Amino acid sequence: MTTFALNNLWNYLQGLSLSQSDREWLAKKLIMPKESSTELTAEERKARFLRLAGSWADTEEGEEYYQMMKHRNDDRPANRVTNLDD
Repeated sequence: MTTFALNNLWNYLQGLSLSQSDREWLAKKLIMPKESSTELTAEERKARFLRLAGSWADTEEGEEYYQMMKHRNDDRPANRVTNLDD
């Protein structure tokens, strides 16, 4: 989040009329450590994709589409230089 968004969120939270127990709940949520890693293995990612593919999951086209989506960013540069003076 940007600083502007965080300031807006803080102003919103200050405007709420929260009970003490609500404030404690919110504080615990805000300082709660991030849960375990959400990084998926390659097999889990493929299984999730194919589950969403529906009837395509069992076809050759489904596998081709998965491979296409998996490699869609390989040829793209990570950072593009843009001249803002033009």
